Amino acid sequence: MTQIKVNVNNQPLNVIAPISLSELIALKQIDVDGTAIAKNAAIVSKREWPTTYLNDNDTVDIFTLVAGG
Repeated sequence: MTQIKVNVNNQPLNVIAPISLSELIALKQIDVDGTAIAKNAAIVSKREWPTTYLNDNDTVDIFTLVAGG
């Protein structure tokens, strides 16, 4: 296992590789419902999260829908 540095929503984060997008979401304790992820500015479909792994210096943007009134 190797430690890598990724940028998640413009915040540096050190994680242990290998780590998938699904594992990152679990690590950050984010609800998957209403959540979208872009890796290096490319949207990744939710079904691909378990098989999409992060590399050193990747950029991840996590978007969560927020209901309001």
